[in-house]
Amino acid sequence: MRKLFVFLPCYNEQKDIKDLIEAWLREKPVLVNEGFELHLVPIDDGSRDNTRQIIAGLAKEHSEITFLIHEVNKGLGGGVATGLTYFNDHAAAGDYALIMDADNTHEPKYAKEMLREAMGKNLDCVIASRYRKNSSVVGLAGGRVLLSFGARVYYTLVLGVKNVRDYTCGYRVYSYDIVQRAVEVYGDKLVENRGFTCMMEVLYKLYCIGAKFGEVPFELRYDYKQGESKMRVTKTMVESFKTAVRLRFSIKKSA
Repeated sequence: MRKLFVFLPCYNEQKDIKDLIEAWLREKPVLVNEGFELHLVPIDDGSRDNTRQIIAGLAKEHSEITFLIHEVNKGLGGGVATGLTYFNDHAAAGDYALIMDADNTHEPKYAKEMLREAMGKNLDCVIASRYRKNSSVVGLAGGRVLLSFGARVYYTLVLGVKNVRDYTCGYRVYSYDIVQRAVEVYGDKLVENRGFTCMMEVLYKLYCIGAKFGEVPFELRYDYKQGESKMRVTKTMVESFKTAVRLRFSIKKSA
C-alpha cells in the first residue's frame, strides 16, 4: 500500500494541535479506501508551551504518529526542510508527502481530493488553493483578505508558474519523485527561507526543475484557530515581495 506522510510543523500550538491530529486519525479509513497508509509526522519547532507534551502523549497512544523535535526554533522553513528531508529518506516511489499548517485552519478532508488530482493527472504538487472556484476564507479580517489577493496578483506577475494561483498556502501534496529530484538538485539549499516565504521558495524551485502543478479549492477556516497567529503581516509582506524577485532572477529553469 502507498503511504501518505503528513507533516505538521508546530510552534506553540497547544490549543490546536490535539484537535488537528485527532481529525487526521478520523480520516485514516478514508485514506485506506484510497489505497494509502497514514503516517502522521508532527515536528515540534522548539515550542515554549505544552505542544511537545501533548504530541508526545498522542504518539504513545497511536502507532501512526512519528514525533520529530527541533530543540531550538528553526522557523517554518526549518520545519518544512525537516519534513521533506524525512520524506526523501523514508518514502518510496508512489508515496506522497502532505504539509499543512498545524493551527487547525486546514481540514484533513481535502487530502483525498488532492491525492486524486495528483495521481489522476500525474502531477508533482497539488495545492489547496484559496483562489479557485468554490474556495472560501472564513474568519479572516477583510484587510488581510485584500492583502492576500494583492500578493497573489504580484506573485503571478513576477513568478508566473503555470496552473498556480495560490503561491503561499502551506497546504500541499508532493510526490516522492519530485521531492527526490529536488533534493538531488538543491541539496540542503532546497529550503533556505526561515519564515512564511519558504512556501513560495519551495514552489518556485520545484517549478524550475520541471514540476507539474495543480490546485483544488478548499475552505480556509481561521475561525477554528484558537492559538495566536505567528505571522507578522507587514514584515512577511516585505520579505515575500523581495523573495519573489530574488527567486525570479537567481533560480534558473533546468527543465
